[in-house]
Amino acid sequence: MADTIKCPNCGSNLTLNADTQKLECPSCGASFDPASLNTITVDELEAKPAEPTDPSLEAAQAYAAQQQAEQAAQAQAQDAQEPAPEQTEFICNACGAKIVTDSHTAATFCAFCGSPALVGKRLTEQFQPQYMIPFKYSRQSAEKAFFKWAGKGKWTPFGFVSKKNVEKMSGLYVPFWLFNIKATIDASGTGTKVRYRGDDEIIETFDFTRKGELNWTHVPLDGETRIDDALMEAIEPFDFNALIPYDYRYLPGFYADRYDQSPQDLAARATKRGISGIDTALKDSLKGNFDRFTIKKNLSRIDSMEANYALLPVWFLAYKYRNKFYYFVMNGQTGEVAGEVPVSPVKKVMFFFIVLGILAVITRFILGIIMRGFWG
Repeated sequence: MADTIKCPNCGSNLTLNADTQKLECPSCGASFDPASLNTITVDELEAKPAEPTDPSLEAAQAYAAQQQAEQAAQAQAQDAQEPAPEQTEFICNACGAKIVTDSHTAATFCAFCGSPALVGKRLTEQFQPQYMIPFKYSRQSAEKAFFKWAGKGKWTPFGFVSKKNVEKMSGLYVPFWLFNIKATIDASGTGTKVRYRGDDEIIETFDFTRKGELNWTHVPLDGETRIDDALMEAIEPFDFNALIPYDYRYLPGFYADRYDQSPQDLAARATKRGISGIDTALKDSLKGNFDRFTIKKNLSRIDSMEANYALLPVWFLAYKYRNKFYYFVMNGQTGEVAGEVPVSPVKKVMFFFIVLGILAVITRFILGIIMRGFWG
């Protein structure tokens, strides 16, 4: 079994650059399309011919092109279900979170609570999501977004917007269940239209019936109880045109959370979103035809739901302030951000005294004018 993703040129471990969507080598600077590479064992790497010693640029370029061509040919020849390299699962002793990554990506703190109490072990259970969306925003982009977002807070504590507070930011593939929902609209009632003839108001009443089918695909619900559902909904939507079959070659350098909620656990939430969608579609169809309407009979229903397991990219930062956890999240595909900034009581007190001082100066100034006028 392959144990990591090696650079075809020098044998170093490759990591994914989210900005370029390339696997990059920190040693020789080469970059590769993840889809064109297979994992290479150490034995396979050593069995390859040595790099050319000819220093000419043409020879080096020819050799690199040959190596990439060989890798592409091997990728096409091998079965698409090639076993993934060894993966490691980290379990947080503080909050119980479980995150998975490749064996060469170290975890030194928990993405959910910031605790360093992590225990790593070889992953022995199956970890095979059906789909994923690769990261499009790098850590550097996420840090810039965090500084911009946190800096807008009027009551943000002093020193909060600093490099130190982003050291624990993690690129996390969050587990989502993508629901495909089929529904039927079946409703009837009365609607009124108002028109005017001169000064007279004329109200016309009509009966209406609405019947039809509705289909929603990829309705995302996160399968992790430790992540605030409202935060995940706040960074929607994801562009599901970029959804691909799960490919472990996009995992190096990032973490993947394991779901702890099944589709059955999320069925009530999925049904609620489906019913909300029915209600919105029904009312939108009536608003364009009537000034007022009353739904007298509504037999609309959810007909079926199915869910697919997918990993979606999220930059995640947990930080503690005055014994309370706050969270910042950024959609790793679109750059949308959400979270809650802590409030500094020191800033509030300072603001109070500043306002009090300004009012005192204004009052003294007004009283001075009044007294001068009084004494002539």
